Amino acid sequence: MKKIIIVYGTRPELIKLVPLIKQMQQTPSINLVLINTGQHREMVIEIEQAFDIIPTINLNIMQHNQSLNDIMVNVAQSIDPILQKEMPDVVLVQGDTSTASTVAVTCFYNKIPVGHIEAGLRSFNINEPYPEEFNRKVISLLANYNFTPTQKATQNLISEGINKSTIFEVGNTIVDMVELIKQRNIEPIVQDEDLILITAHRRENHGEGILNICKAIKALLALHPYIRFIWPLHPNPNVKNVVMNELEGIKNVQLTEPLNYIELTNIFQTCKLVWSDSGGIQEECPSFKKPVFILRNVTERPEVVENGFGKIVGTDINEIVRNTQKVLNNRDEYNSMISGKNPFGNGTTSKQIIDILLNHKGRTFN
Repeated sequence: MKKIIIVYGTRPELIKLVPLIKQMQQTPSINLVLINTGQHREMVIEIEQAFDIIPTINLNIMQHNQSLNDIMVNVAQSIDPILQKEMPDVVLVQGDTSTASTVAVTCFYNKIPVGHIEAGLRSFNINEPYPEEFNRKVISLLANYNFTPTQKATQNLISEGINKSTIFEVGNTIVDMVELIKQRNIEPIVQDEDLILITAHRRENHGEGILNICKAIKALLALHPYIRFIWPLHPNPNVKNVVMNELEGIKNVQLTEPLNYIELTNIFQTCKLVWSDSGGIQEECPSFKKPVFILRNVTERPEVVENGFGKIVGTDINEIVRNTQKVLNNRDEYNSMISGKNPFGNGTTSKQIIDILLNHKGRTFN
């Protein structure tokens, strides 16, 4: 039997880990240990409850107004003795969070093999997204299993000199997750032609970026007063306070508390298009067949753009409004954005990861 530890601390991580966790729990040859660092508390609990996931260990490291250094120090100090006690065959981390990078480094110091799910993403700008680009580069250097989602991600690692024997191109578990969500839908989904979903919270957009997104909403409403926006607000005051000050009480703008994942995906399926600075949202758009306007200057998921589902508009008011108008006014333009092939796989990523971990020796410590 192989002992595998999966560590997560944020909602985006757990969303992509749910299908893998479910399949591992049904695999007799795996002794699975789940560790929740608590980097995000309430938003993670919601996913755990929705999908009946009970962590084996909860580190509860979350503090009010915690800094990146707080997260790093608290995660490392809390998980180190657990890793030394458990001594698993492999520890799996997902994505590019501070939880993922800190756990990976701590494993390396303890000579415990690491598997990195969603490896190889690159924006090629160390400051955008921040600190995620740094985090994922660090994990790649030490991972024994780099599970890449696309050929481009695989090539990124090869170009950086990462040992080819550690790279396994398996697709993205978000496709597995979307399939789980679709299976839960009993009633048919009807698209609301006037609804735009917004998610925005990235650190690099705090301040002027968030303010410009608000101004773009006002500008678009002046041109298309029938359009409606729904914006589930991130609890960070750098986002929430600015948006509330700018948009609260404006007709056709619905500002909500953070939605649970099921509620968000229901709106995702219903809306006409999406504005977002979220990496996970970009990945979900091909599965849900929705155009996304990317509120960032760079994306580490260029496959979304290359396959037509997304366009990078940054937080330039004119770019946001101009591109949104194009798809609102031209059905052919809209259809062209959602007709491409999903670059993130066919929903078998979790199975592939399990097969590799059980059957491939991989690179180990001497």
